[in-house]
Amino acid sequence: MRRRKFLAGAAALSFGSAKAETLSPGAQALSGDRFTIGEQEFILADIMAPPLYTLSKYPPAYFEQSRSALQHLFPDAAEINDALPPTRWNARVVTVGIRESAQTLQERLVQSGAVRVAPQSGDHEFVKRLYALENVARQNGVGLWSYAAYRVFDALNAAKSIGDYNLIEGRVVRAEKYGSRFYLNFGDDFKTDFTATATSTLYRRWVKAGFDLATLKDATLRVRGYVEPINGPSIDMKHPLQVELLNVEAVT
Repeated sequence: MRRRKFLAGAAALSFGSAKAETLSPGAQALSGDRFTIGEQEFILADIMAPPLYTLSKYPPAYFEQSRSALQHLFPDAAEINDALPPTRWNARVVTVGIRESAQTLQERLVQSGAVRVAPQSGDHEFVKRLYALENVARQNGVGLWSYAAYRVFDALNAAKSIGDYNLIEGRVVRAEKYGSRFYLNFGDDFKTDFTATATSTLYRRWVKAGFDLATLKDATLRVRGYVEPINGPSIDMKHPLQVELLNVEAVT
């Protein structure tokens, strides 16, 4: 399968090239991927920590350890670069460099198992570096990867993944466009088994960029995202790197 760098559009490019600023003293971690400086909130791009905002009265597993991991990195933090436009609540989505290092806060957090990768930006090479670090952390059971709450689900037994951001692995049984969406079905019972979907608009855009979901039939994949109960567990994909190809030889 051909893979070329996918550009997320002019907005992402302009933010990626914005002038950097230095992270000022007084940064306070809200969670492992969110922090404030004064009244301004920041979100670290392309990662996801155990969430600050939940419906439960109890924090999620590994929340405090993840938050502390980010707080402890602030003395080494250097430049802030906007990675995406601000959120609707005016939180800035950023990448933060580390003083005298080629790494970012995101890379250090992923490497220590404090957070998971959650592709958002148009910097695909950066996301791929994060994946390489995450794979090592997960294989070694580091940080949150030692908790059952963050296990990788089997696509044929993924019912308990519903309601959270999760990773799901399995073989694609059918890859096809139906109506206004493209579907990757991971089981024979399409009303109950895991499905990953994308809008037809995104599908066409990804094909033009060299990533064709239609070539993934019989491939073994790892898909990540928020899992909803739509005819079984379902992930609505927004970014092409939410899909990781685990058996390259199966795809032509």
